[in-house]
Amino acid sequence: MANEVDKDGEITLPRPDKRRFRDTTGRLRQGKEKHLSHRASLDWRLDQRSVCDVASAPADVVSIEELKAILMQSRTAETLLTGPQAEALHVVYDAQIPASQFYPPAKDRDATITLNPYRPKGDLLNLLARELRRNWQHFHGALVNPMDFEPDEAILVNRAQQADVLMVSIKIGWELKLGGVSEAWDYLVGSPMSDVSRTFEIKAQTDFRSLNNGEAARAAYDKFFEDSRTKIHDKRIIHQMLLDEAGYMKSQKERSRVSMELFKRLGEMPHGKNYLSMKAVRTPMDTCYATVEDRSNANFLWFIKFERSFQEKEQQMIRESVKLSAEVVDFTRFAHTSRRSGADQQV
Repeated sequence: MANEVDKDGEITLPRPDKRRFRDTTGRLRQGKEKHLSHRASLDWRLDQRSVCDVASAPADVVSIEELKAILMQSRTAETLLTGPQAEALHVVYDAQIPASQFYPPAKDRDATITLNPYRPKGDLLNLLARELRRNWQHFHGALVNPMDFEPDEAILVNRAQQADVLMVSIKIGWELKLGGVSEAWDYLVGSPMSDVSRTFEIKAQTDFRSLNNGEAARAAYDKFFEDSRTKIHDKRIIHQMLLDEAGYMKSQKERSRVSMELFKRLGEMPHGKNYLSMKAVRTPMDTCYATVEDRSNANFLWFIKFERSFQEKEQQMIRESVKLSAEVVDFTRFAHTSRRSGADQQV
């Protein structure tokens, strides 16, 4: 949208497009009995004071045990909470993080999930479901580090992991809704991920068998890659590449390659079929899942690949120069040959 010029000849900034706000407001108001049924989601997104000053904002903090008790009503979440992967898992509140975080086990600590206590209850249920899925993936060896792959493949792996945890939280939210607990689902359909949730819902309502045969999960997984929602995830992983202290762009070690086996491990579910190994129009390794359309992210990604290629070529030239300098030339042999050839000419 071009800038506007007022009557005094001064350039003014263009007005923001209000259509997106109207669409969101209209969707939120189309709830039961035509009232704002997803008020918790809307309040959180509009209340800037609660985001910027959570320390002084009054909040009725939901206990961790209450969140777990609600999730236990979902078959999928129950397995994530009670399986062997959750035996040494700790779930705690931490107001310093914006949403949630999973910390894998280390030498000095057990696996830990942290949640921001000031998030709405429906959002906390979804966040906890996502982190429980990450803990499950880590226990089964599927939660790999995207930084272990080449730049293009790192983008693909990071996107796939984000799509997977979102899909699992949607599945758990739907199972809770079927059981009469709709807080998690109401927050999902009032969030920017509402189209992914609706895609899962349409599949589940059309054929209830799609909940276990992987069709609903795969539909939601594919829907995640549409629109521009992958932009923020690409930006974060690209920043990690640029700021990596271990030298992601300078390291010349051979990195892992993406294989279908990795996606098969990622698509394993506690109940039901593997949704990433089922027959579909596209495989999870298709280029459409890794295409970076945002110009800023694409430019930074190009720079990373160029820098890595430049560093590799520079190291190759250094190795070749060292090899040439190590070859000692025996000049006495040439001098002896020259004298003998001169003597032969005199004879």
